[in-house]
Amino acid sequence: MSAIRDALEMFRDQKVRFMLTVSGIVVGVASLVVMASVLEVGQAVLRDSSAEASGDDILTVSNDWHQLNDHPDAKRLDHADQVDISSSALLSPENQVTGTYGMEDRPVRFNEKDYRPLTLGVDPEAFGVYRLSVEKGREFGTADYEGARRVILAGCDALDGGLQPGDVVRVQGAPYTVVGILAKKAEMGPGGAWSWNRRLLFPQRTYQLDFDPSRRPTNIVVKVAVPPTYPGLVKDYVIATRTLVDGILQRKRSVKSWEIDGVSDDASTEALIMNTIQALLYMTTLFSMIVGGINIMNIMLVTVVERTREIGLRRALGATQAEILRQFLAETLTITLTGAVIGLVGAVGILGIAAWAMTKWVTVWPFQIEPWSVFLGLGFSSMIGVIFGMYPAWRASRLDPVEALRSQ
Repeated sequence: MSAIRDALEMFRDQKVRFMLTVSGIVVGVASLVVMASVLEVGQAVLRDSSAEASGDDILTVSNDWHQLNDHPDAKRLDHADQVDISSSALLSPENQVTGTYGMEDRPVRFNEKDYRPLTLGVDPEAFGVYRLSVEKGREFGTADYEGARRVILAGCDALDGGLQPGDVVRVQGAPYTVVGILAKKAEMGPGGAWSWNRRLLFPQRTYQLDFDPSRRPTNIVVKVAVPPTYPGLVKDYVIATRTLVDGILQRKRSVKSWEIDGVSDDASTEALIMNTIQALLYMTTLFSMIVGGINIMNIMLVTVVERTREIGLRRALGATQAEILRQFLAETLTITLTGAVIGLVGAVGILGIAAWAMTKWVTVWPFQIEPWSVFLGLGFSSMIGVIFGMYPAWRASRLDPVEALRSQ
């Protein structure tokens, strides 16, 4: 208890010195707790956004242009491939298959302003595959698809978000009527590069007739059906379906001229990147706490010099070397743990403000503290206190009582 009292007296009497002493520990523990929370919550938010934007059960088949350019006998994807995949007995009939056409930016004029939004043609299955819904107006109807009507569905932020059902826009000079506005979806990629919110959608036949005479799909997209009783097996079902789709396309081609991508494909790469980031952050935290430990050791050495007479008096009154050693170790440990607690309080404040700001202005960001980071911070700061407090404590315990009492 006397060690704790001495440490608290140092805080009361020499606040600036105390804060400078524990600054490394404070920064180290706060960094550990904050970074652990940011990484964990960030990964969860990223996974949720990715699943909402494109779905974690989605496979996208696209042309491999390197193979197509290098091999004259390589074949591009065509509508027959989409039919083969959707009708294959090898795949679950619950799977949904769609083709997207175009995916190109085109000149659009509306309200005397010019834009170049991303445009694409879709079929009825696209709404189920991509989980699209209409917030205002209506979806495309059968007559729109079969009659190749000049109608469009607009993302909620397309053309500066100023579109309403009934508006007429000119795409490459031709008039198209807006029949609906899509509900807002999560965005992915730099600056929301992967975003339905700024796209213009056309009925498939309309797009083919007006813009794409080749009538070949840009992508064939498969939404993999996963039984609701096995929600944790999405990745396994996606991998199995990918293998089967690969086999279906291989039957008709001598050259593998396609690529199949899925959200889960990059899981191992993402895990490697996140593990590397974690390692770098924890090394930085470790370095900060070691520097803090060295600082504490220096201050404790100064404290030993300042309290030489006190140490000599205690030895003269019967205190053993072991008791002096334990006293100074306990003081160092108290100082480091106090710094750790200050760091934890600071981390809670930082995470609370960050969660509020992110939720208010960016996206839903839950306030979350990883318990293991708290225990690791307290444990590591304790270890730092013992390691770097050992030498000053040893120096104090080895002082000669007579010489110590003579000290001024």
